[in-house]
Amino acid sequence: MEEGRHRRRHYFHHDPSILDSEWRRSIQPVEPVIDLITREIPVRRVAIDFGAGTGYYTIPLSRLFERVYAVDVNPRMLELLGEKLRAAGISNVELIGGDRIPDIEADLLLLANVLHELPDPDPFIGEAAGRARNILVIDWRRIETPWGPPLHERIPEEEAVKMLSRHYRVRVYDIYKYHYVLLGSR
Repeated sequence: MEEGRHRRRHYFHHDPSILDSEWRRSIQPVEPVIDLITREIPVRRVAIDFGAGTGYYTIPLSRLFERVYAVDVNPRMLELLGEKLRAAGISNVELIGGDRIPDIEADLLLLANVLHELPDPDPFIGEAAGRARNILVIDWRRIETPWGPPLHERIPEEEAVKMLSRHYRVRVYDIYKYHYVLLGSR
């Protein structure tokens, strides 16, 4: 990892509507990831959606897992997610504000478009390994895209695989054009 590259936090600070937009659904549809989870993660009691935003993945996860913890540093995102959960009658999701992994045992930790936002992702992955049997990372490829974080803030797929491989057996899935998908299992 380049020295100091991830010292500054880069949080998503754009209009939250992009998180549930048709554009996002066109480049990052949820269904292939839900199919992957259904196929590869047989025990689905507890999931943590870290960096849940407005619930793009949280709501589908709530249909697969007994309990979902939606963590986000942005209170506005959690407020919007809470409204969506209430409107849909979903009661198995707990909202958690902050930037720490909850101290619970989880069957899955999902990091969707979050790895590049972490100030120091390597130790974060190490901490995750102590809590989550599986980790699913979806993040921006380091290629030019019509939208997304600056290229210099994106973590290359090979670097992400190396980080996860220190703690998990990693499989790479080619699902999206602009994002890599990595599943780590203990």
